[in-house]
Amino acid sequence: MAAVALTLLLGSGAASAAEIEANLKVIGRWEAVTPTSYGDVAVIGTTAIVATGACPAASATVVDLKTPGKPAVLATIPAPPGMTITEIDAMHVGTESFTGDLVAIALSSCGGAPGGMTVLHDLTDPARPRVLGQTTGSQSVSLAQRPDGPVLAAGVNAAGVVFDDVSNPADPVSLARWTDPRPAPADDCRSAQVFLHDEGSGAVVTIADGRVYAFDLTQSTSPSSSGEAERGHAGHIAVMPLGNRTIAIVAEEDPGCAGATAENVLRVLTLEGGATPLEEAPVRFPAAPPPGRILASGTLAYVAWHADGLRVIDFGEVRARTVAQFVPEQPDVVGVALLPQHVVVTDRASGLYVLDRPEEAGGRAGFWSQFLGFLPYLGGAMLMAAMLVVPRLAMGRSAARSGSRVPSPVGRRPG
Repeated sequence: MAAVALTLLLGSGAASAAEIEANLKVIGRWEAVTPTSYGDVAVIGTTAIVATGACPAASATVVDLKTPGKPAVLATIPAPPGMTITEIDAMHVGTESFTGDLVAIALSSCGGAPGGMTVLHDLTDPARPRVLGQTTGSQSVSLAQRPDGPVLAAGVNAAGVVFDDVSNPADPVSLARWTDPRPAPADDCRSAQVFLHDEGSGAVVTIADGRVYAFDLTQSTSPSSSGEAERGHAGHIAVMPLGNRTIAIVAEEDPGCAGATAENVLRVLTLEGGATPLEEAPVRFPAAPPPGRILASGTLAYVAWHADGLRVIDFGEVRARTVAQFVPEQPDVVGVALLPQHVVVTDRASGLYVLDRPEEAGGRAGFWSQFLGFLPYLGGAMLMAAMLVVPRLAMGRSAARSGSRVPSPVGRRPG
């Protein structure tokens, strides 16, 4: 009976079908005067950086969100000729060489040609962005500042992952390179994503053919990975501390590489220091389209779920469930970022939206998440109890059959 109850408790990983608690209210909107396409978005302070346009006229548009109801364009950062923007990251940093708002823009060559780079910009004055330097990543970029001061940039190129020290963005220093140990034969299976977490002490890398690697960056010049988890396909990543464990949430996005069909789910993997990521049951929704970029805050994952709009999913319950959603007309939501009180999303066709932000648990795991995290310890205690109790039960049954009396525990009188 206990086994049945435990099976019901753990469930299959399918998301709860409970009614969505809130449809997020639109506070403000920005759309370019000339029709264009929109891509990734990052926020730093009250400024958004939005990928706009496509080859051969791609750019990053700097949008002021001080008044969330009235977004206003401050500047445009043109991409170099023949290049398009693949990803943007931004953060405020403070080092001996540079203090201010740092923006990293990953660029790839138009038409899939070889080459690419990540360009670093100073956006301390959002109306006057200036180029500081560049690194070699082109498919993905992630920034983090270590508690001891150095600023790390992780980027992806055709060969693998590069880790750079960009504490002085005008003069990045190469720290380490990780080469894919078994690159896929098909080009579209070699695309990858990287995400720095825990203030740059760890990283997660996904390869389109389904492999997921977790890296220990305690020694940033010699990143170590214990192995790979492999299932289906793998795309964008978020990392979420949840109770006494940390999980990676990975979008499995269709079309899969080499023409394979993906399941359009969110993969969930437990990250343990020095161990291969442990695959858990994925989060799936009935008839869901492909998920895309993911951002985690507290127990909530904000997923740019393309034709499903923005889904806000609570992982603090026994089954992840959508607690809020935003779906524009003819949706193709491709980017998501956060302000303290608002959510910023980009739709490929209709531009930037500023939404009300739902309440969060502030990183505190819900009851069921804590319980599930405690299960390994609970299981050990139950095993010990069974080792003590089962032999006594067996003795009791044997004694009952033979008519003899079971010895009483020490310190008690026979009844």
